[in-house]
Amino acid sequence: MRHAGTAIGDGLKMAVNAGAGVVGLDRFYGHLLSRDAIENIDLWPYPQIDAVATASIVVDQRGYRILDEGLGGISITNDLAQLDDPLCATVICDAPIWEAAGKSAQIPPNPQLLAAGGTLHQADTIEVLAEAAALSPENLAATVADYNDAVRFNRLATLLPERSTRSGAPRRIETPPFFAIPICAGITNTIGGIAIDEHGRVKRPDGSAITSLYAAGGTTGGLEGGGALGYVGGLIKACVFGLRVAEHAAGQFNREADILK
Repeated sequence: MRHAGTAIGDGLKMAVNAGAGVVGLDRFYGHLLSRDAIENIDLWPYPQIDAVATASIVVDQRGYRILDEGLGGISITNDLAQLDDPLCATVICDAPIWEAAGKSAQIPPNPQLLAAGGTLHQADTIEVLAEAAALSPENLAATVADYNDAVRFNRLATLLPERSTRSGAPRRIETPPFFAIPICAGITNTIGGIAIDEHGRVKRPDGSAITSLYAAGGTTGGLEGGGALGYVGGLIKACVFGLRVAEHAAGQFNREADILK
C-alpha cells in the first residue's frame, strides 16, 4: 500500500450497508515501486519507477517481457498486480534511460532508490546483469535484442506483448552500464467504487437512486478504469462532483421548502 493508511474503504462500506451498488472494483490507482518497499518504509510512497519502466522493458524471472510498457505506469502496475506471481517483475534499462527517465520524476529513482536502500543491479553486459538479478542470461539477451530491433526498425506491433507508445517513445537498451530494478505494484486506492448518477446521487444495484444519499471523489466509481485505465484522479472527481452534489441537494431543499410554504 502506498497511501497514508486512511484509505481502507470505510466510505465504501457505509454506502454498501445503505444499499448502494458498486462498479469497477477490479482496477486501482497506484504506481510501480521498488520491491524492497514491501519491507523498507523509506521506499514508499516514493520513488516510483514508472518513468523508467515506460521508457524501457519489464521482464519476468525467465527474462521475457510480460506486458505493454507503453500504456504507462498505472496500467503496468495494474497488469503486474493481476499476474499469478505479482513479484516476478524486473525493469531493465541502460545508462541513458537511467540518466534521463530515471531523473524525470518529482522524487526520482535516480538517485533516491539507492539512497533509500533499494536494490539496483548494475553490469556492463546484459548477460552479467541477468545473473546478478537472478534472470536467465540467454533469454534476457534475446529479449533485449528483439526489443532493440523493434524500436530501431519501427516494428513495435510485432513484439509479444505488443509495445504501444501512449506514454512516450520507447528507447533502445544498448549503452552500458545496464540496470535492473526488481519492482512491485504499489496500490493507493481502488479506481472503482460507489455507483453514482450525473448528480452524484448514490445508485442501488438496480440503477435507481437512493433518496438524499450522495457521494463524490475517490470513493466513487464508473468515471475511470477499463483496459488502459483512463485514470481521472480523486481530486478532480471530488471538485466536479462535490459541486454537482451541492447544486442538486440545494435544488432539492428549495423544492421541499416551496412545498412546505
